[in-house]
Amino acid sequence: MRMLNLKPVFVDHFQTLRTGDGGRESVSKSDILTLYALPAALPASVALTHWRIGGIGDLLTALSLMSGLLFNLLVLSFDVALRAAAQVRSSQVESLDTSVKIKLIRQLQANATYGLVIALTATVILAVGASLDLKDFNPWITGVLTYLLAHFVLVLMVILKRIRSIFRNELIP
Repeated sequence: MRMLNLKPVFVDHFQTLRTGDGGRESVSKSDILTLYALPAALPASVALTHWRIGGIGDLLTALSLMSGLLFNLLVLSFDVALRAAAQVRSSQVESLDTSVKIKLIRQLQANATYGLVIALTATVILAVGASLDLKDFNPWITGVLTYLLAHFVLVLMVILKRIRSIFRNELIP
């Protein structure tokens, strides 16, 4: 069962949701609210309107493509991390613990891995629906899917923010 332990993925992701610098870091309440509370408004509106999500096959295709791209991003981030670590090790100025680039790459990896878990969870739900040849989901499953999909899109925004930060750190003095 150790293979299925996703706790480190969640812990790593939550560690990136911090604000401040060095010893004064604290949990970013705005990040928590945006990533977790904002998507919760969708299932509530789904329940009130009795909306049912359809287009299961199309959603499954789109989410599968996004999952594949996230896997590619993880492989790429591993390669970038290896090269950045080699640069830092040969540097007299910074260490692996103090390198901003290494910190950003670790955060990117944590967020991408977490996003992949969310995407795969939604993909499994959609795949079950597709395999049962459903045309749409009931409002309860629709609520869960809308939450997961909205949350996933917001996690993708965090990933884009990390990529931008890495780019700016690397190319702009």
